[in-house]
Amino acid sequence: MNIHTVFIILISASLALGTYGVVVQRGACLMRIDARTTLMAVIWGALELAAALLGYSVGSRVLLLEMGREHSTVWVRLIAGMILASIGIRMLCKAFRGRSFLEHRMENVNLRADALLSLRLCVHGCFAAIACGLLRCSLAHVLIAAFVINTGFAVIGYITGRVWGVAPSGKAYALGGSLLCALSIALQLVEMV
Repeated sequence: MNIHTVFIILISASLALGTYGVVVQRGACLMRIDARTTLMAVIWGALELAAALLGYSVGSRVLLLEMGREHSTVWVRLIAGMILASIGIRMLCKAFRGRSFLEHRMENVNLRADALLSLRLCVHGCFAAIACGLLRCSLAHVLIAAFVINTGFAVIGYITGRVWGVAPSGKAYALGGSLLCALSIALQLVEMV
């Protein structure tokens, strides 16, 4: 496994922890877990996949424009690191703000409301994919990791939210944000591009 793959997996896991933080709150409202829950988890993953594809294409285009001039890997790593650090700081702010999406008890998953919440988090995925595009990571690995890891964390989030309530939410945001900040620093120290 090369360094790009490790970074992709860690970035996807960090973003998926943000998804987990929101989904735990939604799972705490559920009265039962059913097939709609699995469908919604797949929707979370599919929206994250679309955001990753969009972000990666933007990052690749910016890199192509930059390669027309004198290409500097230091600047590319610096910009990618700043993108990851800003997402991480935003997640840390959310973790310590303590805002909740709790509403009322639901018989089953509200597909529309949860899809709208997912779209809000896709912004993070889009920007992280821009960083991956700048770093010339494998598009296939980025897309697979975005979909699989995000879907898995969404399923786990609904289940653990139903069982444990909202307690893990803030910790998941904090862990994901901290990991992204650490990755942005590691990116400056490790030769990837």
